[in-house]
Formats: sequence, C-alpha cells, structure tokens
Amino acid sequence: MFVKLFILIGGLGGCSGVVLGALSAHALKQRIDPAGLTSLETASSYLLIHGLLLIVIAVLLQSATGSVVLKVAGVLAVAGILLFCGGLSVSVLSGIRPFAVAAPAGGLAFMGAWLSLCVYALTKV
Repeated sequence: MFVKLFILIGGLGGCSGVVLGALSAHALKQRIDPAGLTSLETASSYLLIHGLLLIVIAVLLQSATGSVVLKVAGVLAVAGILLFCGGLSVSVLSGIRPFAVAAPAGGLAFMGAWLSLCVYALTKV
C-alpha cells in the first residue's frame, strides 16, 4: 500500500512542480509580485525534488517491505509537500498570507524525511 501511495504522490508532486514552474514562468508573471513568483519557483523545485524522493523511498520499500523507517520517511515527505509546497502555493495564489505559516512545519518534515533516509542507510543498508 505504501509503495503505491508514495509513487502516486511522487508522480503527482513531480507533475505539479512542472505545472507550477510553467505557470510562474509564463501565465502568472504579470499577475504576481516578484516575491510571490520566487515563492512559487521554490515550491515548484521542492515539489520536483521531493516527488523524486518519494519514488526513491517507494523503490527502497519494495525490497525492505516492513521498514518502519522508510514508511516514516515517506509520510514525512508527503507532509512536507502538503505543508511547505501547499502552504506557499496556496498563500501566493489565493493572496491569503496565513497559509504560508504551514511552510516552516513542512520544511521540518522534509528534513525529517531526509534524516530518516539516513537512519535507514545506517541501520539497514
């Protein structure tokens, strides 16, 4: 279940990163201030990177089916995508700035995902 979910969310994250990057480079360039565009570009990059991270975690999970550490890494990556990328994107696109307060928690979730991958490497590989 986790493998399929992580690949699905990773693929959606990658696709969303491309769409958000294209929108911020073209369609939204005249409508959003430079700081907002920078935030969207950051969210786009993080979606692409962490979408791939989820796919890597899913591939690792296929050979380490019961790994709790990898499942935690994947869940934290999903949380980071939702909180960081979602918080920044919704804040900029809606103009409702309080959504951006989720971004730091998302950043911490991303860090936790990467560190969980390190724990996996130190204990299982």
